[in-house]
Amino acid sequence: MIRRCVGNVEESIAGLGFGDVIQVDWLDASEVTGHFSVNDENKRGHGCFDTPIRSLGYFLGVRGKRCKHVVIAKEVIRTGSAFHYNVIPLGMIQAIQVLARNVLEREMKRQLKKFVDVALQRRFSKKAGWIYC
Repeated sequence: MIRRCVGNVEESIAGLGFGDVIQVDWLDASEVTGHFSVNDENKRGHGCFDTPIRSLGYFLGVRGKRCKHVVIAKEVIRTGSAFHYNVIPLGMIQAIQVLARNVLEREMKRQLKKFVDVALQRRFSKKAGWIYC
């Protein structure tokens, strides 16, 4: 079942369940490396600032004190209890699609919940968005 959620992002994520496979279309921070194209009437130079990103992963929840972020597990190493995660600021999200619901095996769901409940609450050694539990 694919459901596209647009509009109020906080309302859209309220219906998501832990472990739902989602696709998040969002705008990342960018660095302008080319020239400004002010000749294009539609863009007026603004297009070079937006960096559209599409991330897919297991929905793990919303976290953050100063700014709320959607947290997704993008890759899961099944034998090593390692997770590649991504945190996406709510204000940058353009759309969310639910690609699948309730597809996690029981043990994987338990490990991911442990990751969220324990690892995200304490300081941990991380490298490029990976955590090893």
